[in-house]
Amino acid sequence: MALLAITEAVAGRFESAAWFILLSVCLDKADGTLARLLRASSRFGVQMDSLSDLIAFGVAPAVLVLAMLTGHASLTSLAQVSAYRALVYVGAFLYVIATTLRLAKFNVLTDVYGKEFFFGIPSTLAGGLTAAYLLTVRTYGLPLRCLEVVPGLLVALALLMVSRVPLPKVNKRKTMVVNVFQIANVAFAYVCILLRILPGYLVVVCVAYLVGGTAWALAKGIKPPRQPEPPAPRADGEGAISP
Repeated sequence: MALLAITEAVAGRFESAAWFILLSVCLDKADGTLARLLRASSRFGVQMDSLSDLIAFGVAPAVLVLAMLTGHASLTSLAQVSAYRALVYVGAFLYVIATTLRLAKFNVLTDVYGKEFFFGIPSTLAGGLTAAYLLTVRTYGLPLRCLEVVPGLLVALALLMVSRVPLPKVNKRKTMVVNVFQIANVAFAYVCILLRILPGYLVVVCVAYLVGGTAWALAKGIKPPRQPEPPAPRADGEGAISP
């Protein structure tokens, strides 16, 4: 799906590319759930999952933004302004770098951070929000300026990904009302993505989860656990360090 998204973006079919990114979100969540149910998780699978996430939620959104704002089918006249083009490239590059760092940190610290909270927003949320926002601007005919500020959005998401901001994971809760609310919103989001409708709803859900979840976690005083100390280097022979 990520490769399809990149192909569509380069070809100038921006809405199709954005929907493919959102479909990647659905498949990523379904893949993780299925792996847990089948107890098929492995260290190799974790690395492959992160690699696919980098392409789907790091590279594909960045390519889509670059194509929309600086490509041959650019949607804004600012594409001819050198300073603005540079800003778009900087935002896209920082976003991809931050996604890479975020996924590497997740692979190393996932056992330390546990199953209740993210520390730094997940790349899935960042990529999905970017795609949904671009679709919302195009679908509802919002002012062009809403599209031109996307490089700033990429920088903000990049900072949030590499931060240690707490965000509760969408897990089963003690309150039935909360569980029903979560399931209903997730199910409806899947329907919207599969039918390619209501991107504005997806933006609202993503922003509400990000802002509301972070505010709740901060109010609870949630802090990331102390990171484990790296093992001390072991001298071997003439002062050499063993691998």
